Amino acid sequence: MSATRRRNLSDKCTVVYFRPVVDYPDDWTGHPENAEWFCNEHLPLAEGRTDLSALEAIEQMRTQLAQIRA
Repeated sequence: MSATRRRNLSDKCTVVYFRPVVDYPDDWTGHPENAEWFCNEHLPLAEGRTDLSALEAIEQMRTQLAQIRA
């Protein structure tokens, strides 16, 4: 992926941290399971759900989107 693409992505997306469900050791590095990127269009769906795990929140968001589109 080019540097330009990353810059455009970061300008249009925001990372949201949900309730963690994994305890990582202090020296752990990587992408945590509770961090998910959302585009500006879908970011409002994540609001108010950060007390849930990422999987629970995304399941609720998918249900909400299906209801909106129906």
